Amino acid sequence: MSGRLLIGAVVMVLAGARGYAQARPTCAVVPKSLAAMKGCYRPLLVFSPNGDDARLRRQVSMLDEAADDMMDRFVLYTPIVPDGRQVTTPADAPYSILDAKAMGAVRAQFHVAAGGFTVLLLDEDGSVMLRTAVPVSTDRLNTLIDKTPLRQTEMLRPHAN
Repeated sequence: MSGRLLIGAVVMVLAGARGYAQARPTCAVVPKSLAAMKGCYRPLLVFSPNGDDARLRRQVSMLDEAADDMMDRFVLYTPIVPDGRQVTTPADAPYSILDAKAMGAVRAQFHVAAGGFTVLLLDEDGSVMLRTAVPVSTDRLNTLIDKTPLRQTEMLRPHAN
C-alpha cells in the first residue's frame, strides 16, 4: 500500500468516516437533508411505523447483502420513523439518519401516514423512481437505476462502478 493511501485510510478511520462513495467532491459524505442529497445521491426513503419493524429490518438486510451495488449507484438508505430514534441501520450499506423534524417534513412532503410502511426510491434530481408498500430487492433497485440516462453516463466514466 502506498504511503498516501495508507495515510488517507488512517485519517478516515480516526475521523470515524464511513467509506461511502460520493457522486462529486462537493457532496456531503453523510447529508442531513433531502436538499443536501439532491444532485449527489439516490435516497431510498423507507417509511416505517417504528424503528424495529420487521419490514424495515428486512429492507436493511437486503441492502447490506448488496452494499457494494448500493455504493456504486449512490443509493443512500434513509429511514423515516415517527419518533426519529431507535432506527435500524445497515452494517455496510450507506445510510443517513435525519433528525426528527426533517423526518416529519419528508413524511409530509411525500404524503405517507405515520402508521404505514412505504419505500420510495428517488433519483438524484429528487424525482420519485419507485413507490411501494413492501421491501424492495436490490436487484429491482439496480434494474431501475441502471435504466436511467444518468446511470448510463456514470457507467461510461473511467473507473466507473
